[in-house]
Amino acid sequence: MKKLLMLVATACLSVSFGTCAADQEEKPKAAPPSTPGEMPAMSEIPVMKAQGERMAELVEKLSKESNPEIRRRLMAEATCPQ
Repeated sequence: MKKLLMLVATACLSVSFGTCAADQEEKPKAAPPSTPGEMPAMSEIPVMKAQGERMAELVEKLSKESNPEIRRRLMAEATCPQ
């Protein structure tokens, strides 16, 4: 009886692992763009460019500032833009 139970349990586990592996294989993988010209560089997008410039200004101000209250405000603005 124990051998039969072990055989059935092994068969059930094998089938369940086989179906899990089949499910994972069916998912299509996202293909990267075929040519670099399809998507603009991040620095070319106007919104991203403006954000980069703003962050550069904040970091520059932060490096020059020594007052803890003003540094805290600048860090809050840098991490949570409004």
